[in-house]
Amino acid sequence: MVRRCVFALVGLLFFSFPVFGEIVTKKFDWVPEQGIQKVTLDWNEIAISEIRFDLGDTVAPIRYSSAKAVVRVDNNSRRDQEVGVAIAVFDDQGTMLAAGSGGIKLGDLDKGDRDEFTVRFPYVYRNLKDAKTFLMTLETKEVARGKERRVARKPAE
Repeated sequence: MVRRCVFALVGLLFFSFPVFGEIVTKKFDWVPEQGIQKVTLDWNEIAISEIRFDLGDTVAPIRYSSAKAVVRVDNNSRRDQEVGVAIAVFDDQGTMLAAGSGGIKLGDLDKGDRDEFTVRFPYVYRNLKDAKTFLMTLETKEVARGKERRVARKPAE
């Protein structure tokens, strides 16, 4: 009897926690043309189709890099989503050359909206010119709302 109660309690606790984000990772060849790379990554009705890579410059005197990737993200779902993106860049030997992450700036990405997320490579960046592949991870989580947003309407005359 005690064992059944423990399993029931564990099950109740498991299902009462908020849903964690869904995540997918995909590998791409590094082939940007004039800094722009077309990609296809769709997950949980979130689509990434373009990345603009900027190998940047070193900002003196602290030797900080302005290298970054700007990722275009489309929310094609019927729900608002929390979205995060991570990128890791590798050479032909599999050595990681840069890594960074970015995501929504404030709140969430509304249904039907598009935004650009900046993924910065501030400190490990010196060998980006040798890049051959990169991994991109997309994390999504539907925003839970108690009630759908309602639009105020004028009463009929």
